[in-house]
Amino acid sequence: AGLARVGDKDFMREVLTTMTNNSIPADKYTVQALVDGYLNSGDISGAVSLVQDMFNQHHILPPYTTHLKIVEFALGNDLVYEAKRQVYFLQQLWKWEPREGDAENFQRLMRMTQRNPKLSERSLKRLFAYFGEDLVDEDFF
Repeated sequence: AGLARVGDKDFMREVLTTMTNNSIPADKYTVQALVDGYLNSGDISGAVSLVQDMFNQHHILPPYTTHLKIVEFALGNDLVYEAKRQVYFLQQLWKWEPREGDAENFQRLMRMTQRNPKLSERSLKRLFAYFGEDLVDEDFF
C-alpha cells in the first residue's frame, strides 16, 4: 500500500514479477494496490490495462470499488475514452460464463461482480452524468 501511495509503479511491477516468479499468488488486494499506484501517478490508461491484464492472465479482479475509482479518476481528468474502456471491460465481465476448471471461489466472485448494482448500466450512466458526460445505449453491446 505504501508504494501505491507514492505511485512507484515501476517498483510495484517489479514486486509483482518477483511474486509471480516465486509462486506467491496475487489476489484482489494486490490488484487494488497496483491500480492505486497507477492512479496516484496519473497513469489512468495503465490502470485500465492492468485490471484487464490481471483478469485475462491470472483470473483476478480487484474489489468492485476499484472499477468505480478508475472510472471516476478518468472522468475527473476528462479522459472519457479511458472511462469508457473500463465500462467496456465491465461489460465483458457481465457476459462471462463459467468454464470447466474455473474454481468455485472465482465463479462466486464473477457472479457477485456481475450482479453488483453499483456496476450496473444504470449506475454507470449516473456516474457519467455526475461528471457531465454521456454514457449512451450505443456505448453498450
